[in-house]
Amino acid sequence: MPLITMQNVDLNCAGEEETLEPHHRDAIKENEILIWIYNMIDEVARVDFEFFLKDGCILCKLMNRINPGCIPEESITWEGARSKQINIKNFLQQAEAYGVPKAKLFHLEDLLHLRHIPRVTRCIYALAKLVADDSNLSDCPRLGDEPSFMQEHKKKVDVPGHRDTKDVLAQLTTEKKKDEKKLAKHSLYQ
Repeated sequence: MPLITMQNVDLNCAGEEETLEPHHRDAIKENEILIWIYNMIDEVARVDFEFFLKDGCILCKLMNRINPGCIPEESITWEGARSKQINIKNFLQQAEAYGVPKAKLFHLEDLLHLRHIPRVTRCIYALAKLVADDSNLSDCPRLGDEPSFMQEHKKKVDVPGHRDTKDVLAQLTTEKKKDEKKLAKHSLYQ
C-alpha cells in the first residue's frame, strides 16, 4: 500500500487553498483601512498597521460602531495574551455574522502572532466594502474617504473677537479699491 503524504498546503478559513502569501502586503490598502478606522471610531494609529490591530481592541470597537453592542464593552480588554485571543475571536465571529465571506476571514494566529497580515488586510477591506453597501449605515464613512480632520466643515465656529483670515483679506482688498477710487485728500489736509 503506498504511503500518502500531505504536502504543507496553506488553507484559508473556508478550507480552500490560499493564494495570498504572507509577504504580499499592500501598503495602499493598509493606509486606506487606517484612515477608514480613524473616520469610523476616531482612533489614530501611532504604530505600524499590524501592531495597531494586534490586540484586537480596535477591531472590536470597529465592529461595535458597525453593529452597536455586538461585542460587550466589558469583554474588550488588552491585558494578556488570552484577552487578545478573545478580542480577535469576537471580531472574527461578528465579521462573519455581518457577512464577510469565510474565505476572506483570517486565522487567529495571522494577527495574534503576525503570521499573515495580508489576510487581515483582506478581511477588514471586505468588511469595509460591506459597510459601504449597507443601506442601514448610509451615514458611515466609506473606504477611500479623506480623513475626517481634512474634510471641510460646513459648520463655521464663531469665536468672539476672532476674525477669519479670508474675511480680513477680503475687507482689506475692498478698502484698497475704494481708496484708489478716492482722489480727494484726507479731511485733515483740506
